[in-house]
Amino acid sequence: MNEQLKILLVEDSEDDCELLGLELRRGGLNTAITRVETAREFEEQLISGEWDLILSDYNLPAFNAPAALNIAVKHESDLPFIIISGAVSAKDAVILLKAGAHDFIEKGDYARLVPAIERELREVKMRKERLGDQATLRKLFRAVEQSPISIMITDGKGRLEYVNPHYEQITGIGRKEVLGQLPDILAGDFVSLEQNAAVWEAVNNGKEWRGEFCNQRKNGELFWENVSVAPIRDENGILTNLLISKEDITYRKETEEKLYRQANFDELTGLPNRGLILDRLGQALRRSDTVALMTVDMDNFKKVNESLGHSFGDELLVMASLRLKNCLDNNYGIGRVSGDEFAIVMSDISRIGDVENVVRDVLDAFSAPFDIRGHELFVTISAGLTVCPEDGNDASILFKNAEAAMRLAKEDGRNGFRFFRPNMNRAAEERLVLEAWLRKALEKEELTLYYQPIIEPKTGHIAGAEALIRWLHPEKGLIPPDKFIPLAEETGLIVSIGQWVIETACQALKELHASGFDDLYIAVNVSPQQIWSQTLVDVVKNALVQYDVPKGSLVIEVTESVCMAETETTLTALKAMSDLGVRLAVDDFGTGFSSLNYLKRYPFNILKIDRAFISDLPESNDDAALVNAMLAMGHSLGLSIVAEGVETEEHVAFLEERDCDLLQGYYFNPPMEKEKFLKLKDYT
Repeated sequence: MNEQLKILLVEDSEDDCELLGLELRRGGLNTAITRVETAREFEEQLISGEWDLILSDYNLPAFNAPAALNIAVKHESDLPFIIISGAVSAKDAVILLKAGAHDFIEKGDYARLVPAIERELREVKMRKERLGDQATLRKLFRAVEQSPISIMITDGKGRLEYVNPHYEQITGIGRKEVLGQLPDILAGDFVSLEQNAAVWEAVNNGKEWRGEFCNQRKNGELFWENVSVAPIRDENGILTNLLISKEDITYRKETEEKLYRQANFDELTGLPNRGLILDRLGQALRRSDTVALMTVDMDNFKKVNESLGHSFGDELLVMASLRLKNCLDNNYGIGRVSGDEFAIVMSDISRIGDVENVVRDVLDAFSAPFDIRGHELFVTISAGLTVCPEDGNDASILFKNAEAAMRLAKEDGRNGFRFFRPNMNRAAEERLVLEAWLRKALEKEELTLYYQPIIEPKTGHIAGAEALIRWLHPEKGLIPPDKFIPLAEETGLIVSIGQWVIETACQALKELHASGFDDLYIAVNVSPQQIWSQTLVDVVKNALVQYDVPKGSLVIEVTESVCMAETETTLTALKAMSDLGVRLAVDDFGTGFSSLNYLKRYPFNILKIDRAFISDLPESNDDAALVNAMLAMGHSLGLSIVAEGVETEEHVAFLEERDCDLLQGYYFNPPMEKEKFLKLKDYT
């Protein structure tokens, strides 16, 4: 043996110790011997040293082998203990062997000692290996028993021999109920024949099978598991067992499904979103020779949101999506691609007439009113259609084409449809260019305010002015508000533009007051987006302070559609501005869902009659009756009345006779620049 053996020797003779070492070396053992003579020395060395075996003489003057053996047993030593002596009776030898001694060797019988030492060292090694194997087995068993995944072991035919506690915990099925049975992955109701065959094919070929399947707990609840089935073979390669491990992945699957739905489906309607519809359109283009795409937009949906509130709008969208699904073939793909816009993918179209039939079915589906919380709403749609391969074979291009055709259908009067034509994209591109210009218009100072006088008819006094925005583009010249205000509202730019209007109007007020228009007020229109952005009150407050605007000099105009929404945001904003000394006006009164309730609910000071009711006065008896009613109603509520669109002497006479408080229109002056307004005089 090459390794040095560390021997603890109980011996009182130094000569015997040296002789023993010499003989052991002759026998081929590399030894390092430490000799002790007393119990104290023996115990100290036993505790502090690292030994391979103990050799002990039977009798020493102050110590002996039985005492040494007792000390070794006390310290739970597993070292081989060999006694070397010629004076031990057979009876004593048996007692010592029972007490833990491993062998007796006659003193001087070195030929027998070396093999005895080698034998005992081999047995120690084997004993340690067995103990190690047993410890490993215990550890493995505990690991399987305490595993956070289900462990199952079958025999070679797939019958269960073992399931761990986690299996019982997850399934609710007791161990005794399943032992001897086929496991669920091999015989469950949720495992297909193909999957079962794939498992057996893999394990019979000595391979592991992995997969996911839906299982069922004892209480009937379904859950998902990630499963591994591995073969166990004996030394002859015969399949003896299957090791099955299963992890509950229900939460992961539910999370993946949730993330997939969030990424691909509209939360409100449950329909595919734009990204998923684009993907399905792409699949249809690869699979079919002829594909049509229809985009559908609800006409005047924005007014529903503004007049009745966003919750009504959401309910309308859900009901609209159901109507679309009910009137379409199940083979067609439908999705919600933006606010009130839907898309329909039609595959395997044989002729254009089929597409027209589909769009007419969709138009008919929206002919009946929607009943939402007792409100009967008539909502029409505008649709755009494009066909592959005539209009292109790329999903993004087809979407662009369909939306261009849809916008043209809206411009043509709504409640209809248009097929795509190549020149339509030019209009869409122009709109994108206009949007890009508008985003830079503020910083380039291309926007300006014009002011239209508001007159007291009995005195001709200029009581106020309405601030009207204009866009002076360096290349396109004057761009009218109806071309860019809707675009600003769609893109959200109206909030920053609206802030600029309020600040500029307040600055103009300061100049006009300093120039002699002491009691003049300026009216500014605000959009629903400004109110709902929840920044409007701070914008107004800061402008009033910055330009030292007197109370009552700034009038904020809102349309009655904003009021009809009756949201807490609207009410809070209007009351806050009223508390700041701002007067509030209802603009375009009579054009929407007029209601006395909101006139009482909100702190209004002014009511503006829309020009649509003024233009045919006094000839139109209907308009005359409506204007009389509005004047009477407004005055009864203590409101000041402004008539818009006054353009003739007859208009003036009719309104003055009925005590209309203020008049505004081209009869007096068109909107004008501030510098020109400063030169005006009262109409006396």
